[in-house]
Amino acid sequence: MSASEKHPVVPAAGGGTDHIPPLFANANHPPRSVYVAALSGGPDMAVAGWLHLSYEALESKAPVNAWAEFHEELYADPALNVRRGDTLRARKLAAGQGRPRLTSARRGPSRAEQWGYRHVLRRGLEVVARLPGTTAGTARGAAMSATATTEALLDGLSSRHRGDGSAALALIRTNTAVTQWYELTPRPAPAAPDLVQGPPYALASAGGLLEAAEFVAYCAYQHHARFHNRRFLWEWLPELLPDALRPLRI
Repeated sequence: MSASEKHPVVPAAGGGTDHIPPLFANANHPPRSVYVAALSGGPDMAVAGWLHLSYEALESKAPVNAWAEFHEELYADPALNVRRGDTLRARKLAAGQGRPRLTSARRGPSRAEQWGYRHVLRRGLEVVARLPGTTAGTARGAAMSATATTEALLDGLSSRHRGDGSAALALIRTNTAVTQWYELTPRPAPAAPDLVQGPPYALASAGGLLEAAEFVAYCAYQHHARFHNRRFLWEWLPELLPDALRPLRI
């Protein structure tokens, strides 16, 4: 059993004497930034998409509020049947599916309604491109289990911090909808990592951005997989988030 299977938190490197602000209570080390990531992929490849938020952006809640405003736009759109509190799932939207209209005698949405739900993915990517203090990225590798993909993603993201020895937090949702907080280590992880007791205080608000990360991950997968029935998605990611197209290899 790997270290991350025993302990769902990978501790950051460095001393524990620095001040940790209340926003990151329960973290072992004061992180400079946070990753919000989601997994996608299929039998042919594993893909992840993430949003990298600066501490200032997370503290201001500007990215979280921007995504919440996007939800309100969808709720107010008469062409869509999206309610407050609905969870946006990229795969379902790409299939042209929304909440069933109980007053309709038709079975499923019309072609126009299907395209409306699919276009929600594009609208979401447009919002991601404008999120303040936030950059989007992707990772891609051979097909593997969700656990293995998560471990490879954590190692790849950690490598981005080895140069300056900084710490970061990562909130990752697998394709089975399991969500877990991790502490990234900027150097090889110790043999027996300590478990962080409970999620970082006040970071639950970042969980809303998991939908945005899933949009990035799913559209990245469709860009690389080139499925004919999702042809309309092939170029949305490079068009709207060109910097996210250079995937981290995992």
